[in-house]
Amino acid sequence: MKTITICDKEYPIDCNAFTYVKYKSFFKTGIMKDMQFIQNYLIKQTIVANQLENKKISDTEKLSQVSDYMIDDTDEFVTKVTQITWILIYTANNKIESYEDWLKFITTFKIDDDWIVEVTEFAVNCFC
Repeated sequence: MKTITICDKEYPIDCNAFTYVKYKSFFKTGIMKDMQFIQNYLIKQTIVANQLENKKISDTEKLSQVSDYMIDDTDEFVTKVTQITWILIYTANNKIESYEDWLKFITTFKIDDDWIVEVTEFAVNCFC
């Protein structure tokens, strides 16, 4: 078991075979498929950022171009990251509020938040 902090609130997370089954039950998709999407998103983002490194444009413009390029996949990325996070919290404590109610407590969300990396690494270590 591990603890993560999201918006100044600590959550225990855990992962096991139950996680795999309940994820599919709650979200009607496979956790492995969603983890693959997250990995591909992050790789694509890195590749685009690296390609822009050689251009003589400001950091703000680079960030803007990466964001514009990634926008089509960002909604799905956010959904999959939050679903995986919630199911890991649920595995550690099935008394947690529903996924939709839990989302109300996430008042800020940045794609580079530390908890996203922690959750992704934890899930990968559990299932891969």
